Amino acid sequence: MNSSDGYQIDDVHLDLRDIERTLRTSFTRDPFEHYANGICGVVFCILGIISNALSFSVLIRRTMKLSTYVYLAGLCLSDFTACVCLLPLCLLDAYPISILEYELPKTYSMSRFLIITGVISTTARAVSVWLCFAFTICQPFIGPQYCTMKNARYVTVFINLLGLLYALPLLFEYEPVEVVLFNMKKKIYRQQLTALGRNGTFRWIYVTINACVVYIIPLMTIAILNRQLLTAIRLLEKRSEEINAPLPSKQGVTIMLIATTVCLVLFRLPLLLLSILWLVKASLFFEVKTKMPLRRFHTVANTAAIFNAATSFILFIVYGTKFRLEFTKIYCCYFNNRTKSKKKNKHQCDGDVDQKLLQDGIDKANNNGTIVHVAHTSHSSSVVSTSLVKTLSTTKSISPFKNFRKKPK
Repeated sequence: MNSSDGYQIDDVHLDLRDIERTLRTSFTRDPFEHYANGICGVVFCILGIISNALSFSVLIRRTMKLSTYVYLAGLCLSDFTACVCLLPLCLLDAYPISILEYELPKTYSMSRFLIITGVISTTARAVSVWLCFAFTICQPFIGPQYCTMKNARYVTVFINLLGLLYALPLLFEYEPVEVVLFNMKKKIYRQQLTALGRNGTFRWIYVTINACVVYIIPLMTIAILNRQLLTAIRLLEKRSEEINAPLPSKQGVTIMLIATTVCLVLFRLPLLLLSILWLVKASLFFEVKTKMPLRRFHTVANTAAIFNAATSFILFIVYGTKFRLEFTKIYCCYFNNRTKSKKKNKHQCDGDVDQKLLQDGIDKANNNGTIVHVAHTSHSSSVVSTSLVKTLSTTKSISPFKNFRKKPK
């Protein structure tokens, strides 16, 4: 090194403790991501797995004879898949914040597994948006002639096949890369773009499809059609009040659909904004000033999507009368059996009391010298008691005349 450079190699001092401290700082995890994507994500994923499994088991029953329930069953299945696949990543983020990134159990197999589950969860969320788009279009435009259960099954299968085509290229977008730490024996793995992922044409096609086909067009269409459905429901309620006619029985299903789609649009708006940013100006995600805020916003968007997948069950229970009846019939059988047993015991107790009262009346009548014949019936206590009183009163009223009856000579 030349002396004209202003310093010599002897002037450079390498302190291993400073380097290790710098490495520890670079591998410190973000507390916001720990609580938002870790703690809250695990809770929402577990709730989503349980609630969507319960909803799916109710919606596939033969008594749910509407095409809408077929779409909702597909929606529950896609949300269930998304929650299952996001749970491993959320569990890693839920590790105590004191554990550094290189101390997490991220092996090569785990990194590859997280890439696959991430692709599946992304595809499942896209499928859920397309399913909501399908049954929102089906209701006001196509009508009951084409919105049959058979056609709904075909559309659901077709949307899932589109999801597979959407997911295949994403499997080769990232790959796990080994990171060697200075003066440390432990190996860690991080995700890195492959040659396909770094290809400009692939990135542009993927970002365009993700922004336009997955979020912008479906969500805007759902919002517009929901407004038309709300207007139609208000007109129907107004006409029903004018002519004093009952509302159609399927209106509850329509309200349930509106509530489900409105919540989906609201909780997917952050992902919609992110997709637009990726399409318009992707450099913001790599700049120093905007990298961390956008990363946290991405965490909020993912958490909101998980929360939406976990709370669909509540909307079905609140707004779906048929769903609520079927759910209580299946999973609340313990309370139903308990209520039936209470009614049975009460009925049996009332029967025992009636039998005792009846027997006391018979004994009293026989002690007065009157023989009463009673047949075993299954009437209520009031009927039996009334008949007994009438019999006794008639017997007492007739018995005095027997003393004045003339004996035959």
